[in-house]
Amino acid sequence: MKLHPRRIRTLIEAAKRAQKLAYCPYSRYPVGAAVLTGSGRIFAGANVENASYGLSMCAERVAVSTAVTHGQKDIRAACVVGRKARPCGACRQVLLEFSSKDTDLYIVDIEAGSRREKVTPTRVYSLLPGAFDPLGAGLLALNPQNLVRLQRTRRAKTSRRKR
Repeated sequence: MKLHPRRIRTLIEAAKRAQKLAYCPYSRYPVGAAVLTGSGRIFAGANVENASYGLSMCAERVAVSTAVTHGQKDIRAACVVGRKARPCGACRQVLLEFSSKDTDLYIVDIEAGSRREKVTPTRVYSLLPGAFDPLGAGLLALNPQNLVRLQRTRRAKTSRRKR
């Protein structure tokens, strides 16, 4: 999906605002994220650490969880902001659950002590080759895009059988 540059900037700014709210007393590594849903709404999140590290939440999963709890399960674009920030494996899988192969991902590196940023556009799907696919495993995800993809796959198989 091709986003207008102003829409991309709005997504990035939402992630940057969230980054400022990160709770990271242990790592001192603030990360912000934002997701743009199919309805056009943007939901942001920041990393939230805990003394029991396994209970910490990454910014990307916070943003996705916030969108889902607002009834938004169709991610059209996502952004992660930080110093050399990259979504971890768990975040990549969570993002993919609510994305399609066309979902844009903007990785914004902000240099320490500087306001300079480097925006790297990519796709959520390209960051997790060989991802666990709930449709391929016979599970039905609640993602509307996956439902459309499943219907297309079934129609293609049916039309091939008829030949």
